[in-house]
Amino acid sequence: MVPELFGFAIGVIAGLIPGIHPNTFASLMLTTSPILLQHFESHEVALIIFISSTVYTVTNIIPAAFIGVPDEDTAIAAFPAHRMVMEGDGFKAASISAISSFLASLISVPAFYLLIMAGESVRELMILTPLVLTLVLIHLVMLERDEFGGSLANWRKRGYAIAVMLSSGALGYYSTSISCGSASVLFPLLSGLFAFPTLIAGMTSTKIPEQRIEVDLPGVRAVLRGAVSGLFVSLFPGISSGVATAISVGREDGEKEYISAVSAANTANAILNFAVLISAGMVRSGTAHAFSELSRAEDFSYLPLIALASAFAGLSATLLLSVPAARAFSKINPSRISQLVLAFLILAVFISCGFAGLAVFAVASLIGLSTLALRVRRIHCMGAVIIPALLH
Repeated sequence: MVPELFGFAIGVIAGLIPGIHPNTFASLMLTTSPILLQHFESHEVALIIFISSTVYTVTNIIPAAFIGVPDEDTAIAAFPAHRMVMEGDGFKAASISAISSFLASLISVPAFYLLIMAGESVRELMILTPLVLTLVLIHLVMLERDEFGGSLANWRKRGYAIAVMLSSGALGYYSTSISCGSASVLFPLLSGLFAFPTLIAGMTSTKIPEQRIEVDLPGVRAVLRGAVSGLFVSLFPGISSGVATAISVGREDGEKEYISAVSAANTANAILNFAVLISAGMVRSGTAHAFSELSRAEDFSYLPLIALASAFAGLSATLLLSVPAARAFSKINPSRISQLVLAFLILAVFISCGFAGLAVFAVASLIGLSTLALRVRRIHCMGAVIIPALLH
């Protein structure tokens, strides 16, 4: 198999399996590189990693929307996308996400070359990392307001948001000490914070409505905002795509705007991580690290064009796969689906992280449920990613 097709296949598989991330595949590829090098050249394995990471950011909306199981990249988009599924617009949610990701790859092409031209000056921005993370936290809190109350009610809800943010941040900081082998501790952490509340709500649903197979287009402003967020976050150490998604959402965003901005941020950040690797030699993701171990990044000046082709292939795959997914889930009892997925998550968490992972999942689930009781946005649970990055 040619490396391009192999990378595409891995990206699709990673995107469709709940909790699987291309960083996990990248680690496995490094571990099994002696075997892979019997079939591919070193630079071809690096290319496989790059393509799979790009395709993954496009296709991962399918389990986030139809099942409600997120990872770091889709955590914020999971709830609004799943809500669109419950309204019969699951295919629309998938199309909005996939098109947004492709448009973000278009925007990333000139940004990629601009970062390369910036060269070592990119390193000078590292001193701004604590300030950026602090501003992100403030931005998330200020998104909260009470539509039916005055300023005091607004600040009460912001107080609840701070409580959720700090508790999830404390859990996220503790979780960094847990080893999950080739898996990521973000799997039990984010599954508890974001997937568990969605699955619990799904157990009370009687039936997923028949899904309309209609393509919807994303808003240009939301896509642009997401792509710029992905560019901005790719410049700073310790700031992951989860932070990019947090920056990309706005106070007045509806479901479509959320999905558009988050998807664009994910894809732009995944691509531009490699631009930072080439320009300043700094690693911003697990896939970029694996890439650097297998090949010299400067030998791939055509990576933006490969990213563009990969995003288009991911867009096509997402649209094709979303049709049977939409039809299948409309015929299945959502309560049973939620029960099976929850059982799968618990088993997967135990296999990947043992009892410590189950403990993280349990506490994270309580924090996730608290957002429903306090009527605050689940986006504040991203403190689990942002606060540990700030403290480190």
